[in-house]
Amino acid sequence: MWGKLGEVIFQLLKTPETLNRSSRAKYARISIFGEKEKLHFTGLEPEQIEMSIKFHHSFCNPAAEVEKLREYLERGESYLLIIGDYVKGRFVIEELREESGRTDKHGNPLQILVNLILKEDVQNVGSQP
Repeated sequence: MWGKLGEVIFQLLKTPETLNRSSRAKYARISIFGEKEKLHFTGLEPEQIEMSIKFHHSFCNPAAEVEKLREYLERGESYLLIIGDYVKGRFVIEELREESGRTDKHGNPLQILVNLILKEDVQNVGSQP
């Protein structure tokens, strides 16, 4: 297993094609007359992970995989993200974009490219998946 988000498992050819992780620090700006502004570190913003995954009919049911992720988005709950042997924390799906490829003769997608934006949920760090 490459990783998982909640109960959605990423393995074999269902692994992200791209994964970008961003972290940001927060600073308060302190103005002092006649001097340059001073910066004061106030903490970290929640991490953001962007990933794109291609679901192909040869390895899964693309529509069913996307539906699981859409349910996570609509619930507004956070899920445990594991990549390799590392627990990255709890994340919500902030954005889900899908791009359907070819379909079969019944209109079922044969391939769907999904782009996810995950945002770290720091208030539910100790919660169960």
